[in-house]
Amino acid sequence: MAVTLCIAAVQFGVPETPERAGGILDGRGFLLLAFGLLLLTSGLSFLRINGPGTWWVWGILLAGAAAFVPFVRWELGRTDPLVDFRMLRDPAMWPVQLTAGLFGISVLGAQAPMSTFARTDRQAHGYGLGLDAGDVSIIIGSYVLSVLIGALLFPVVSRYVTPRLTLSGAATLVGFGYLLFLPFHDTLAQTLTNMIVAGLGSGALVAALPSAAAAAAPPSRTGMATGLTNTTKTIGGSFASAVFGIALASAAADALAGGAQRAETAAPLSGYLVVWAVCSVTGFIAAGLLLLVPRLAFADPPLTAADPGMSVPPEGRGANG
Repeated sequence: MAVTLCIAAVQFGVPETPERAGGILDGRGFLLLAFGLLLLTSGLSFLRINGPGTWWVWGILLAGAAAFVPFVRWELGRTDPLVDFRMLRDPAMWPVQLTAGLFGISVLGAQAPMSTFARTDRQAHGYGLGLDAGDVSIIIGSYVLSVLIGALLFPVVSRYVTPRLTLSGAATLVGFGYLLFLPFHDTLAQTLTNMIVAGLGSGALVAALPSAAAAAAPPSRTGMATGLTNTTKTIGGSFASAVFGIALASAAADALAGGAQRAETAAPLSGYLVVWAVCSVTGFIAAGLLLLVPRLAFADPPLTAADPGMSVPPEGRGANG
């Protein structure tokens, strides 16, 4: 129902762009990109299922990486590419896109391990919350609500500091939220607190990364820039799902090989600590990357007298981005 209402909101509430940028669909670039992503995501899925000891899995991953060589060469030779790699070299753009990839590790890759951790019986395995499906939904619902609040707070905070600092602070919250998991994961209250902290930062990033990419892009490349934030986020989540699956499975296998008496092959706590540590480190790295963006990269450009129907205050429009 909510998504259906968005159709009406866009149709009747968003004005149409009066002028088109022109250009044609880069069909060959689309096929090359799709082929490379298909190989990479398939290889990551096989890596998670078959394990890192399977040689042909690495062959698929190498083939996927190699498929991007002709794709990049083709795109660099076009005046209207599917992905403008020259735009991606801009100091206001590449940190945003890299942040989206790192952010995908936690927002897409860490949710399944969080659910299995919450369902794990503490009495049987020495860790976990032992929750049923209904209680796990409390954690998920609290996280989703905090994401919503974080998204709503981003424009409010951006009025007092630059959007760049707000984005960096949001990434810091993600890193700090998962860092809290390392010492505090024994109770539902601790887990909720950690997820809410991470969720506030995640909400701001979900809401603001596409618009930050659009603000840093040339007017004819805004759609490309916003779409790439979702693509890189998905790729980051795919890598994280594979790596986290291997980490948990390997930790479980090591525990069983060491003689641990377990009724099931549940991963020990060390596997989950690896997941939380990776999410925390990538969050802090993203926060540092965003500080490399020029200070007013996402600020609104100052109005001029040539802008029709707009009055120009002496101080300009500010930096709400």
